[in-house]
Amino acid sequence: MTVENAILGNPSIFISNKYHFLQRDILKKYDLLYMYIDTENNQLEAIEKGIELLTIPDLHEEWQKRKDKMLEDKIDVTAFLVWFVENYPESFRIMKRNKDFQFKFKLQNGVKSFNIEPTS
Repeated sequence: MTVENAILGNPSIFISNKYHFLQRDILKKYDLLYMYIDTENNQLEAIEKGIELLTIPDLHEEWQKRKDKMLEDKIDVTAFLVWFVENYPESFRIMKRNKDFQFKFKLQNGVKSFNIEPTS
């Protein structure tokens, strides 16, 4: 749930002994997530971090900027999959020839800006 929370643009604190790629990506690239291993000292650090976050005056605005930056780097997976299924098998051939074609499905400022013509 911390990943979903971070994707929505909310500060997230995660305590676990296991790191996953998506959590690490959100932590390292976008600074939307704080991760601590599960020890008593780290649990106390996580609580302190939560208290610190609550004292930041423009926290919501800052996290929205971070979220927007993250979303600019990602594609609209739903739009990509709809295009892929509706245009199969040609879409499969297109992707096999050009793996970067997926990047035509990027959102700009949270808005659909791509216009992929159906293939025939």
